[in-house]
Amino acid sequence: MQPVGLWPDVDPRRVLAALGYGEISDPVRVMGGWETLLWRFATPDGSTHALRVYCLSGAANTALRERIAMAACAAAGFAAPRVEAFDEYQGMPVVVQSWCAGTPLLALIEKKPWAVLRLGRLFGRTHARLHTIAAPEEFAATAPRDWLSRIPPEYAYLADNAIASGITTATLIHLDYHPLNVIVSDGGRASVIDWAYSAAGDPRADLAVTAATFETAPIPPGPLRPLLNFMRVLAARAWRDGYREVAGAMPDYRPYLAWACAMMLRGTEETLGRPGVWSTQEDIEALHRHIARWSP
Repeated sequence: MQPVGLWPDVDPRRVLAALGYGEISDPVRVMGGWETLLWRFATPDGSTHALRVYCLSGAANTALRERIAMAACAAAGFAAPRVEAFDEYQGMPVVVQSWCAGTPLLALIEKKPWAVLRLGRLFGRTHARLHTIAAPEEFAATAPRDWLSRIPPEYAYLADNAIASGITTATLIHLDYHPLNVIVSDGGRASVIDWAYSAAGDPRADLAVTAATFETAPIPPGPLRPLLNFMRVLAARAWRDGYREVAGAMPDYRPYLAWACAMMLRGTEETLGRPGVWSTQEDIEALHRHIARWSP
């Protein structure tokens, strides 16, 4: 997908007025993410909300997928943003959702490295609770081929192998579950954001994506790089422990690790060279090696 303009000139007040939000605080732009423009604002009742404008071509499907996933979370009482309004503005999907106050779990670990085991277990417990949510019917209709195919064509056989192995589609899965997408409030409550890749799928595939992220995701350059590399080993171990605290056992996700790395490879190739991205060609080559290592 390519940006519509780079980036489109959007007046958040006009968008919000069109959605019925006339009296609001000054919208504050929030940086982050590739597919949306994001603002935080407050309403007279004191509550805080987020305006998301999906400004990539073809983003309508992404916006719909996120709305379906967040509705499923709301029905299950799972902590995630709640959709409050949605429409189109100048051809772009727009959504107002509740604001998840807090700090990304990764930032907390960087700020309080002594808490890595506690935060890692929270990360795992939240993941296990996510996997108790039934997949929405809208997702099940096209699963699992729709999400298994999110890999480079050269690795299509990994999707075929997964289908042949009897992959399931009964569970809501996130497929981008990592410590930047879990927000922890001051009271220790974890909420999960960014549901663009969510699907009706197999928890083993979801776990494999998280495990592959822990092992292969690039670490930003700098003097803290060795420490961060060690911290993510500890966080991954605590994630598994936390998952078991809720689920009793962690399914064997190893057969899906090659596929998970192929999905990460596609995302890395698509974002390589963008501002703020520290992935390199060496990271792409490393992912190819991991795929070969874990392929059946």
